[in-house]
Amino acid sequence: MMKRTVLIVCLALAACSPAAPPPAGHNMDESPTASSGPGQVDADFGLRLGLLEGHMMVGRELIEAGQKENALPHFGHPIRELYGDLRPVIAERGAEQFEGDLVRAESLAALDGDTPEFRTAFDAAMAKVVAARATIPTETWNSDAYTLRLVSDLATTASQEYRNALVAGRIDSLVEYHDARGFMFYAAALLAAHQSSDPKLADAARIIGELKAMVEPLNPPNPPRATDAQFEAKAAELRALLAP
Repeated sequence: MMKRTVLIVCLALAACSPAAPPPAGHNMDESPTASSGPGQVDADFGLRLGLLEGHMMVGRELIEAGQKENALPHFGHPIRELYGDLRPVIAERGAEQFEGDLVRAESLAALDGDTPEFRTAFDAAMAKVVAARATIPTETWNSDAYTLRLVSDLATTASQEYRNALVAGRIDSLVEYHDARGFMFYAAALLAAHQSSDPKLADAARIIGELKAMVEPLNPPNPPRATDAQFEAKAAELRALLAP
């Protein structure tokens, strides 16, 4: 019990300490959506929540597959790389902060792996993510333009992670490969839930499906299914749909 308490306290203190500079794909100033204009806060907020959920999704998959060490970075990154940008927006919108819930899920994953206690903590954290996302106006969230932009930004961020995962055409970093995988699985789920007759969204679903297939194996072959150039070419094809 003492070990469990000490680890939870240490993780909580780490989460409240100044974060190390996040990688390019996670940094608000360097993200694909970083520019001024109407709806920019909603665009940035939706992207960060999507990145967070992608991390959590792949982290849980890895925990359930018995790969605790590979899973843990994906519970830590939402706290130390993303939450600092989310916190003030959540506060301004009057939603409930969930940093402590993320810390608890991470600590339980680190201690015991896939247990009922971990799954309860994970679900509690994700419920608050959903509640925070609900502060994005419904008409914005349901719009074709917003959805297309969000999945495009997710794919661009995933392409950065995928490029960083590879060295000389082979996977050198499973963490960054799994980052790309989590982001593309989240984007695919987002599009599957979005109802639209816009042909651009149908094209986006096809491209996202192709990107998802590139990172589908949780335990990837090496060399992987696609080169970084092939992944980026598909992400660029998706970005091109944003043109009027």
